[in-house]
Amino acid sequence: MGRIQRKILRLWIALFNQPLQDDEYKSVVISGVAVLGMREDDGWLDAEDYTPKYSAVIKLARLMVVQEAYERRREAIEQYENRGLSRKRAKEKASSHYVLTRGLVRAFMTMAHDGKDPTPMQWLYRSRSYGFKIRYTTTAEGKIQWIGDDILYPHMRFSMTKFRSMVHGLVGEAREELFGKLMMVKMSADQEVDMKQVPPIHWDKMVDQPSETKVGWSFLDDQRNQ
Repeated sequence: MGRIQRKILRLWIALFNQPLQDDEYKSVVISGVAVLGMREDDGWLDAEDYTPKYSAVIKLARLMVVQEAYERRREAIEQYENRGLSRKRAKEKASSHYVLTRGLVRAFMTMAHDGKDPTPMQWLYRSRSYGFKIRYTTTAEGKIQWIGDDILYPHMRFSMTKFRSMVHGLVGEAREELFGKLMMVKMSADQEVDMKQVPPIHWDKMVDQPSETKVGWSFLDDQRNQ
């Protein structure tokens, strides 16, 4: 990691470790997350669209904690080596990744305890939990409308005829990929296949065994399908 990247990582660790006292929005992290909740039309995102942003910030914080622990151990090993210790002895003397990560997690990645002030991470956890509660207990708004044979979806309108045409097009593309490119079978101009060129598959005679729990087992392994 370069010198600038290392300083940036230290800055983010310090921001996540900032104690929250009488004003949460003095925290750069919380203020930044609040800005992410704004829509382009100056409104606010609802819980369904906003809680994933909380999750993304929390995930990035966890990744930075792991990276910080890695960098601290690497720097400690270098310091011991500069003092004259061998590489092996320096690794033994430096704190492990587990110890360093545990210390960072206890410092600011969990809910406040032992009389400590809460950190931005606690605010993120609680706000995300509240958002999940709203998200999973609120009925989603309807987005599909019908006008005769036409379907209206946000910013789109199409008829069932166009929809069927699209499905037929996808089936045709799939047939071309399967027969023409995978099985190397000649196809007519209408994308029809002479079924004598391919082995028959008796779908109506295929059986499965739902109770089979063997790892890697497939219905093709069933003796009745041989």
